[in-house]
Formats: sequence, C-alpha cells, structure tokens
Amino acid sequence: IGSIDYAGDKIAFTKTSVSSPSELFIADAAMKNQKALTVLNTLWIKDRKISLPEKFSFKNEKGLTIEYWVMKPIDFTPGKKYPAILNIHGGPTAMWGPGEQSMWHEFQYYTGKGYVIVYANPRGSGGYGENFMRANMKDWGAGPTSDVLKALDGAAALGYIDTTKLAVTGGSYAGYLIAWIVSHDHRFKAAC
Repeated sequence: IGSIDYAGDKIAFTKTSVSSPSELFIADAAMKNQKALTVLNTLWIKDRKISLPEKFSFKNEKGLTIEYWVMKPIDFTPGKKYPAILNIHGGPTAMWGPGEQSMWHEFQYYTGKGYVIVYANPRGSGGYGENFMRANMKDWGAGPTSDVLKALDGAAALGYIDTTKLAVTGGSYAGYLIAWIVSHDHRFKAAC
C-alpha cells in the first residue's frame, strides 16, 4: 500500500503488487471490498513479459531468518548462465518484498536486459521486529554484508548465475554497505 486517504467509511489508496507497479483502489474502512479505480499499469502490463520474484530464506549466524528474492531474466533459458545484480536497500531499516514499489520498474528493466536480480532484507531491516532491526547495532558493515552476500551465494547455487559477471547497487545506507563490500570482497565487476 502506498499513498492512502480516507473520507467517512471509504479509503482510497495506491497498491503495488508483484504483477503490477501501481493502481488506485477504494475500499471500506475495514479494507474489505477493494475495487480498482484505475487500470493504467494493468493494461500496459498485459502485453508485456514480466519477471516474478522467487522467495528464499536462510538462518544467519545470529539465528535470524534472512529473506531474499531472486528474479530471473525475461526469456530465461535453463542451462544458460546470466549476469546478476545484487540490489541492497537503504535505511538500513527499510524493507523490500516481492511487490517492491520503489524498485518495481528498475527490477523489471534489468530482467528485461538479461540480468538476474537478487535482493534481500539483511539484519537491520524493518518489518521483522525490534530485535531484527537492532541486530546491526555496532555492526553496520560485516554483519549485513554477510547476509546480502549469503543471499547472493544462495542465488548463485541455483546454477544460472555467471559469477564472473556480478554487480552490486543501492543507495543511502546501501551506498555505505557497498563501499564496505567492495573494500572487503572482490567478486563484483561493477558497483554503484
């Protein structure tokens, strides 16, 4: 759910889903009986191929469950190897998910260009409770790096990532983490 407003017993809101970047909806005050008011992106998407994220998870050394998603390139061919981009969110208390509003178009653009997209919610991310969010306290580098690189390793283990063609990108706190990563790990050919 993005922007939201209400009047009386009606709520108007924007909603992004895995298969659509955003539409305007209306619902009752209990968020029941949702009805789309627009089909701006829905109509545009119907004639296009999109990549849907696959969810994975692992337990890190602190026992925290780290969720991550992998998006295959459009026109994926089994047995072929593809370059990959590891995307890291800012915050660090932001949180990404399968219908990621802020990155929907960017992720689809890169999968359309033949890249595998990998993104995760490392320790320090919001949405998993206070202990998870505070798990990177006094550990802004090594711990979260371990989580995002383990997500990338998990994606690479699926067998279709060319590990000689890796990039890492992100902004805000992720810019800090990328600087940490490239000074401690040399697997990436590009960093932004």
